[in-house]
Amino acid sequence: MESCIHELPLGQCSHCKEAPPGINKVVYVTKGGLALHNDPKCETLNSGQDEADSKGLNIHPINPVGWAEAFNSRRPCRNCCPTYKTK
Repeated sequence: MESCIHELPLGQCSHCKEAPPGINKVVYVTKGGLALHNDPKCETLNSGQDEADSKGLNIHPINPVGWAEAFNSRRPCRNCCPTYKTK
């Protein structure tokens, strides 16, 4: 059986396997956010940052992460991931 550079079967490694259609291999998240974003300049992401700021909440940095790291704990953004289809 073939394996990836991380010694896992092909297609099972969250670092190596392809992202689902409509999700970029690198996505953008914040510590307090509920969504993953394809674009760090996403209007929805930045309006969430503005809303948190207006409420006096902490503003967390926008960080790039691998899609698989964010995919299990966040939903794709309806604005910048519109072509992602759930099964």
